[in-house]
Amino acid sequence: MTGLHELFEEAVDSPSPPSRLTAEEVYAAGRRRRRRRLATATCASAAALATIAAAAASLLAPGKPVERPPVAGRTIPAVGSDPHVGQLVQWAGAADANHLYRAFSTCTGPPPCSKARFQLTGSDDGGHTWSERGTPREILNLAVLDAGALVGVVPPQGQAHGVTTTVMTSTDGARTWTAVQPAAAVHGVPDGSTAICWPQARDGSCALQVVNPGLHQIGALAEQPPLKAYPPDELVIRKSGGRLWVGGIDPATGRPAAATSADSGRTWSVHVFADAPPCSSEGCRPPSLASGGGATVYAVTEGGSKQAIYRGTAGAGPGGTSWQRLTMAERIPQRRGLGSFVAGDGTHVLYQLVDDPDQNTDVYRFWAARADGGYESVELTGLPASAGPIRRTPNGWFYALSHADGGLYGSTDGWHWSPVTGN
Repeated sequence: MTGLHELFEEAVDSPSPPSRLTAEEVYAAGRRRRRRRLATATCASAAALATIAAAAASLLAPGKPVERPPVAGRTIPAVGSDPHVGQLVQWAGAADANHLYRAFSTCTGPPPCSKARFQLTGSDDGGHTWSERGTPREILNLAVLDAGALVGVVPPQGQAHGVTTTVMTSTDGARTWTAVQPAAAVHGVPDGSTAICWPQARDGSCALQVVNPGLHQIGALAEQPPLKAYPPDELVIRKSGGRLWVGGIDPATGRPAAATSADSGRTWSVHVFADAPPCSSEGCRPPSLASGGGATVYAVTEGGSKQAIYRGTAGAGPGGTSWQRLTMAERIPQRRGLGSFVAGDGTHVLYQLVDDPDQNTDVYRFWAARADGGYESVELTGLPASAGPIRRTPNGWFYALSHADGGLYGSTDGWHWSPVTGN
């Protein structure tokens, strides 16, 4: 088995998978969009979209018609005190509506300044006030584990080969960081730990690792899902509805597949989407999984010029999941990088980053599931077209970062949005 440090080194020296935005990729995307606003020439479409996190299922019954519920919960606060207003935001993360994080690049000039060097800021009051968390540091692949716990990777200095990459954790809201130590393989994901899917090969496929931020340890999951797994957004495999979900490729057929575990990763069951659209000559892409926290999960598969959408319902106990293909999804305009989320009322919502020549930038388009299984074009109230992808915290709060102005937006239901910050 590949050693942990070797795995990290190989991953950092590998191209990033299409389902994940590293900090450098976000930096590059932001620079492209800034140039678009200042120049008259139109650039090519930027930024690969997310394979949405495999963290289980829907709060309500699936297939609900598109209706706008009243705004749920408290009003998201307007702009609060922020020491970095006006600077380009490279990354944003949240544990819930109160505990928010953003990263600002400290590279303001041409090379050789490091594009991986960031100043982290955090808010513990829903964006009313912000403070710098520690000093600027080089860190990539940031992910929020809970209200005060984060994980990130310090890239190797100099040549990638023969230099150890350091995985870091923080338990005080990114104020201080500690290097994790390799631990023995773990049978299942215990309480207090989080599973992450860490890239282990040049094609971006990953192996499940178990991070214990309190002990500053990381170890491989002893029972890996029986597929070629790929990381979801921000690498974190969250337990939802009592299950873990992982998207990937079936090694026997090369077809998209999904694995689920009802016992914290000790045993797995796999479903292969055998009737998904034919794959391109480059091979199949892993499905994008989205959930709302219950027993239902949606899988979006892409192949050639078509996509297919499946709704899966987990059975009781350790058994597998029954999947139903939603045949009306073929009507959605197909482009690479189709992602989705499950709104607070259980509606499945698709999104896609497209080039808008009128605005000379990239914008997001949304389609919501109808009762008949079809999808219709929708707009999310209060969310600018430049904001996305949509992310959902474990307790059901939604957030998105606008790469046009660096503003962070939040929603309690996925339909109605308000600014958390302004830039």
